[in-house]
Amino acid sequence: MTDILLVDDHQIIIDGLKTLLEEAPGIGELKEALTGEATLEQVAAGSVDLVLLDINLPDMSGFEVCAALKKQHPSIKVIALTMHGNAGYINKMIKAGADGYLLKNTGKDELLKAVEAVMKGERYFSQQVMESLVTGMQEVKKPKTSDFIQKLTRREQEVLQLIVDEYTTDEIAEKLFVSSTTVISHRKSLLRKLNVKNVAGLVRKAFEFGLLEKD
Repeated sequence: MTDILLVDDHQIIIDGLKTLLEEAPGIGELKEALTGEATLEQVAAGSVDLVLLDINLPDMSGFEVCAALKKQHPSIKVIALTMHGNAGYINKMIKAGADGYLLKNTGKDELLKAVEAVMKGERYFSQQVMESLVTGMQEVKKPKTSDFIQKLTRREQEVLQLIVDEYTTDEIAEKLFVSSTTVISHRKSLLRKLNVKNVAGLVRKAFEFGLLEKD
């Protein structure tokens, strides 16, 4: 029996996966985690054979979680289950050690097929993922660095814009009707997602990758 840890920052996704997997043959205990830190703690506690891992998590990226899992627990199998079909994401997840990669539009049959394959020591990539990889290899233009940046939330974009406009923390808090502590939390998240150390780095990345452009 395969004990699986379901990792996603949306409870509704986890609940849906449980519905798909709980009665399937060969599936053992189904656990859940909403953050990267909780994922590492659950695996360290034992009794996890496979992790179904989203890429966008609130505290760590799926790339970081996968790399940490493979380093700390080499026998653990990891399948990325995400909405990102971009070749840049796929390649980076593969480099982090993922055993498989599926998109969230995957059906039950393929999900179970992927679980069975990786537990046999094989790698599994859906047809859509394989096509994306092939297309990516055929493109002359290299993936942009911005392909690897975690998607910013709407509020993070608002805070970033105000930082670029030289508003102070207190001014941003007043303008967005939130506390200064909340603004500081958003700024820390921006620093982490954009992989920079200070406000100057945030401003540089904002313009370099067009992060202030409206949807």
